Amino acid sequence: MVSKWGNSLAVRLPAESAKRIGVGEGDTLIAEVSPDGRLVLAPEGRAIGKAESRRLRQFLARQKETAPVVGEMRRGARY
Repeated sequence: MVSKWGNSLAVRLPAESAKRIGVGEGDTLIAEVSPDGRLVLAPEGRAIGKAESRRLRQFLARQKETAPVVGEMRRGARY
């Protein structure tokens, strides 16, 4: 879920996802956008090796694509 946070937008991380990647409140995440436009989050300072990268690609391949929310937000209200 994308929410307004001050003058920025924030992404809410479901508890199950936070548990799977081993992060909690106050931890810092590094965000990268993959070539196909997916947002990839990883805990700061945690190197991603070949095995982890392969598992991440497999995980992402199983995820269903959701409708873009930015266009809807721009049409509905100023953020």
